[in-house]
Amino acid sequence: MKPENEALVSKQQEIFSFRDLEDSTISAYVSYLVQFIEWFEAEFPDKSVRDVTWPEIRSYVDYLRTVRKIGNRTINAHIAQLHHFWRYVLKRDWDKYEVPYLRYDTSLPNVPTRTEMDAIIDSISNVKHKAEMALLYSSGIRVGELCRLKCGDVRRSTGSVFISKAKNRHERYAVPSRKALEMLIAYIRTAYPDARPEDWLFPGQKKGSHISDQSVRNVFNNAVAKANLADRGFVLHSCRHAFGLHLYEAGVDVMTIKEALGHKSLASTEVYLTLGIGNGRSVKSPYDLPGND
Repeated sequence: MKPENEALVSKQQEIFSFRDLEDSTISAYVSYLVQFIEWFEAEFPDKSVRDVTWPEIRSYVDYLRTVRKIGNRTINAHIAQLHHFWRYVLKRDWDKYEVPYLRYDTSLPNVPTRTEMDAIIDSISNVKHKAEMALLYSSGIRVGELCRLKCGDVRRSTGSVFISKAKNRHERYAVPSRKALEMLIAYIRTAYPDARPEDWLFPGQKKGSHISDQSVRNVFNNAVAKANLADRGFVLHSCRHAFGLHLYEAGVDVMTIKEALGHKSLASTEVYLTLGIGNGRSVKSPYDLPGND
């Protein structure tokens, strides 16, 4: 990469850091910019990135779609990064009509049944890993929130877990099941007896670090395979979906589920209405109503 373009990448990263974005978000967006600049240098070796045109950006989007075969949702993330780069680094006005976001299909997630979730958790013998999975499913917290829990965040007196590093930066409480809390307490007593309130609840391999998202993902994938469910298309986020759907199927109202999941918008929670209808919950055909005999 040309030195002047390396400086542009550094400027983009600096602005992201100044905005206090998550490290994972910064890493992803900066990688998108690097990919664009590397493509641009190869296609237009004698031209400055500062002079990029709308047709050239559209050509890059077409390259992502037709050559690299990237999905439209991911391409939209690339476009959002270029929008940020255009406005904050190049100091140019962005025209959304020149490079519009792409339409994309939304698929319903594959969600384990309650029996399948029990089988996944029961297949884990390691007390720490079992507590991780039980907490994920029974409280519906995100994997990133799980990884960043401190021991002091577990409130035994109220049976809740304090979430201070939520995705939308809103603090909240999650309420895991009694069984999950018992697993957590057993894990701390047997494998982590000297834990202090300020220590990571699930420490990583390196001293002073917490467990990584990928480590939890590996635990989940191994448990799914051990439970003979590898062909069901489950991913780690399926635990969170299972929490929301199973609450809805049990009759919990959608607003309560929204708050329990920490969703900022009700639109994020509405998927459980759709999944619930598919499972026969809450909708009765008018053709079966009284008077249609």
